[in-house]
Amino acid sequence: MALKGFNVLLQVEDAVGDCFVTYGVVAADADAAGRLAEGAAQAEGFWSIEIDDVWEPDPDEGDEPFGDIPEVLGRTEPTYLDEDDYEED
Repeated sequence: MALKGFNVLLQVEDAVGDCFVTYGVVAADADAAGRLAEGAAQAEGFWSIEIDDVWEPDPDEGDEPFGDIPEVLGRTEPTYLDEDDYEED
């Protein structure tokens, strides 16, 4: 079975607060990609993990096919939700 690349956007929580992180994942389908990203987030110490979106990135020309092993390739740095970020008049 040929694997595909996916991006998985998760809303998670850590000691600092609520944030978004995106994982790059190689998997058979979007559901498997979401499960891999959730597991990776939990292993990194995030909690309150919710999948926000899963998508296949636009293919680049000359991309090599992925191997036969589903895996997490990496993630972005957390982007924190700052509900108190407003200007006082």
